[in-house]
Amino acid sequence: MMESPNLENDDTEEKTRKMKRSAAEIREETKSGGAVFLCFSIPPNHLHIKWQNEWRALEKYGLFVTTDGCIMPYKYYRKTTKAGDGLQGHKRAVHFFYNREPDRTQRVNQWGWPCAEEISHLCHNPDCCNPTHIWVEFRWQNSKRNYCGINGTCDCSMQPPCVRTYTNPETYSLTYSIERDVSKVKALLASLQKSFPFVIRPTSYYDVADLKSKNHNDRKRKEKKHREEGKKKEEKKLKKSKSLEDKSEE
Repeated sequence: MMESPNLENDDTEEKTRKMKRSAAEIREETKSGGAVFLCFSIPPNHLHIKWQNEWRALEKYGLFVTTDGCIMPYKYYRKTTKAGDGLQGHKRAVHFFYNREPDRTQRVNQWGWPCAEEISHLCHNPDCCNPTHIWVEFRWQNSKRNYCGINGTCDCSMQPPCVRTYTNPETYSLTYSIERDVSKVKALLASLQKSFPFVIRPTSYYDVADLKSKNHNDRKRKEKKHREEGKKKEEKKLKKSKSLEDKSEE
């Protein structure tokens, strides 16, 4: 167990957004931060290949499991990352695990309550993509969960009930811890395993592909450097030639 990795630094987020980084480089970062490589089985009767690929694209970078059972993706896919991907982890989770898209049509019921569908976080952690911690419900229901726990237990009367009482997301981001011990991760996610089967791949699972990718990128960088050096030499040669011509004309 350890304190949460500092993955929320704005400067790092901005650089990550602007720089193209290889999957290998990202995995090195997530592995050092305590990520585990969960691979979930495709739910029954799931026919949307696009949604399956969306989730696999997130899954391959590793997932962070907190000591209270939340599952968070690489920072680029988090809701709290300002410069992150628009298709955030919790949205991909709803697509993959529940095979649906929330109906975001703006409408109200007979009392005027907002009934556009939203993705609720039963754990009140906006970055969580644990399928047992998220639920699609009306906006008024989602909002009501923000007033859960005044007596220390879930008392918002929503179903399914909240996983924990409401905590301000900013406060939670400063207090959660990542579980690095794989055996403890399995214990934490035992109930999830029953509903949504998964395997935990070894951290070395992608090593061969990552090494191949690294070698490829190194070769490309060397080729680029060689081209740039050749271009500079050619420009220098032309400049020198022009200088000699100018002198001869004088």
